[in-house]
Formats: sequence, structure tokens, C-alpha cells
Amino acid sequence: SSGINAEYGGDYTVFKPDCAYMHSKCFLIAHTRILGRNMKNGVLLNCCCPGYVDTDMSLHKGPLTIDEGAMTPVMVYTLFSEAGSGNFYREEKLFDWENNKYCE
Repeated sequence: SSGINAEYGGDYTVFKPDCAYMHSKCFLIAHTRILGRNMKNGVLLNCCCPGYVDTDMSLHKGPLTIDEGAMTPVMVYTLFSEAGSGNFYREEKLFDWENNKYCE
């Protein structure tokens, strides 16, 4: 079957350089940063990576269950306005995607 298959590597480097999936994720994060910083009236706009989840896309190789993969999106959804907007989260933590590291 055709489609995108992911492999665990901690980041998107496991995809071929011309892979549209990798580029779409980069665009999503960059666009979130731009739009998120312009949000007003307490509206937050953030994005996240659910992790390497046991799904069809990962060919069921992901170590996370569906429930575990839902933890970060739910955490991002319930953030308080003090958390800011235009951020990217991984594994329930703020992640600096430009430098490929978690924020302190």
C-alpha cells in the first residue's frame, strides 16, 4: 500500500529529504509560531507531536499506546494563557524545534 510510514528516531530525520511529511511538519510548526504570536484576546495557538504511537502509520512499531499518544495533545489543549502561544510541544514538554532540544 502507498502512504507515509514512520520509524522511531526521535525526530523527523528518519524520513527521506524529499518526503512531503517531513516538510509539512516543519511548515506546520513554523506557521504555528507565526500565527500564535499574533493571537489576541487570550486565544492560544500551539502545536504538538503525539509521539511514536502504535498505529497503522507506524506499522504498529510505535512504543506508545493510543492513550499515551493522546497525553500531549490533551495537555496542549488545556494550557493556561500564561503558557504562551506559538509553541511546539513533545512528550508533554515545551520543545525548541530549531535547536532540537527541550526547553528548561
